[in-house]
Amino acid sequence: SLLAVACTAWQLLAPLAPGSLRGGRRPIGSAMARLALQPLAILLAGFIAIFSQFLSPALVIPGATGPKQYGKKKKARTPELNGGPQRSGICVRVFTTSPKKPNSAIRKVARVKLSTGVQITAYIPGEGHNLQEFSQVLIRGGRRKDLVGVKYCLMRGCRGLEGVQGRRKSRSKYGMTKPEKE
Repeated sequence: SLLAVACTAWQLLAPLAPGSLRGGRRPIGSAMARLALQPLAILLAGFIAIFSQFLSPALVIPGATGPKQYGKKKKARTPELNGGPQRSGICVRVFTTSPKKPNSAIRKVARVKLSTGVQITAYIPGEGHNLQEFSQVLIRGGRRKDLVGVKYCLMRGCRGLEGVQGRRKSRSKYGMTKPEKE
């Protein structure tokens, strides 16, 4: 690291070398210039080594570390999961709601109190459900674009919510086991 500091000091002092100014006969890297500036470079390297603990790394070695990058922190899509894949909760209320303008339906949703104490609205996927008040449920991320304020889905086939009966396609999303062969 002391060698890097000395090289940096040499880069800083190179323009001061005799003959480095315009019109000079000798090139910047000549032996005479190096010999003339060597004691000064060593002295400067010593100063940099001593004061490097007080200076930021970007000032000690220019371009080696660069300035600190400040960027916008990415906003979480599912903040109530606290970075986890799922979260358990207790169903507070089961109700239906209608979607936003171009769509028309009666969508089943539930108000769930999570283990963290926060209440959220979650969508109940699939056809039909056995969900009641005070049922234990597991939620995952996944918003419904046409339902306002719904950013979570209930997981079918675990805890108090049964899987979709008679489901043959996308069974894993709806908590169904493989059907028996007839």
